[in-house]
Amino acid sequence: MNRALCIGINKYPEHPLYGCVSDACSMASFLVNHCGFAVNDVRMLCDERATTEAILGRLGWLLASLNAGDRVCLHYSGHGAQVASHSDSGEVDGLDEVIVPCDFDWTPEHMITDKQFARMFVDVPDGVEFIFISDSCYSGDLLKVPLGMIKKQPRFMPQPEDIAWGVASALSKGISFPRGMRSAVHNSNVALISGCAEDQTSADAFINGRYAGALTHYLLAELIQPSGLVQTLATTIVHVRSALEKAGYDQTPQLEGHQDIMNRGFLLLD
Repeated sequence: MNRALCIGINKYPEHPLYGCVSDACSMASFLVNHCGFAVNDVRMLCDERATTEAILGRLGWLLASLNAGDRVCLHYSGHGAQVASHSDSGEVDGLDEVIVPCDFDWTPEHMITDKQFARMFVDVPDGVEFIFISDSCYSGDLLKVPLGMIKKQPRFMPQPEDIAWGVASALSKGISFPRGMRSAVHNSNVALISGCAEDQTSADAFINGRYAGALTHYLLAELIQPSGLVQTLATTIVHVRSALEKAGYDQTPQLEGHQDIMNRGFLLLD
């Protein structure tokens, strides 16, 4: 069985992006045209339809009744954010990394955290080929430049003052940059390709006459090479990092998760 969920959100009310929907479309088309997925195997959520409730519902479909030999792909293209987590007594005790649905409002009800992903991923059975691609930021500051007049901008949701204060409080306690979504695949049967390191931002870019996420663009460019689908994910990420560096992007994609998946080709058919 094949299943894929591609999420792309440009239409954020206050901090829009430009290349996320095209990322979702490009990834969906790639899975169908190059990886043997049928159109009915792939579901998409874009812009206003990508609410917290809708994303969680589609994730339920994506992860339901999986068995060894199934191939699963989750691709998210949109803003990332960082929030302070709190103990039962209300004290700041850490940092959470979150993806940002279109109805995001900094409340727990309208975000999806790394911890939620970890709880969902823990039951993925052995033998499932599951790749999670996150083309978003988990740290950094939004550049203060006019939207629509730039070749690239970070995919990081700027924090309101009270949220920023909570994050500063966590950091003041000696908490370093969190591992973010990388922690969600720890001890799970999932491999994560993330757009950047914890202290970097992922670019929403204008490339070859169209907007796209820098990670998604260069990842797909690598995968369509003659050996792109058969080389290991570890090799793929090395090549993507090199391409991004040559193109002048200050982001280093990360690969983390299940060793067997990282040592195989991208959703490689047996």
